[in-house]
Amino acid sequence: MVTNQTGDSDDPDKRHLDDLGRRIDAVRALRPEAKPAQPSGRLNVVYRLSTEFVAAVFVGLALGWGFDYVTGLKPLGIIAFSMLGIAAAFYSVVRAMRQLNAEQDKEGI
Repeated sequence: MVTNQTGDSDDPDKRHLDDLGRRIDAVRALRPEAKPAQPSGRLNVVYRLSTEFVAAVFVGLALGWGFDYVTGLKPLGIIAFSMLGIAAAFYSVVRAMRQLNAEQDKEGI
């Protein structure tokens, strides 16, 4: 096995790699930092809002069914509580959209 007694500084490949590393670092210093990708994209917002809407409607229906079962007033509970569930669903979606718009205005998008 033959070793180089003069060290790594005489190796032309090492010098080229060091020079390339310095040039890459200089270019990275000039370029502004890229913003990291936001995990909460528009599709995630759509899934969240649709899930909240459907959940509120189902909760209203379940409460109406339970009310009908307990009181014996068969159509009244499901009708009334399903309307309340739909109203709560719309309120939840509107509130979430206002919150998202406020966050976007704060970020300056």
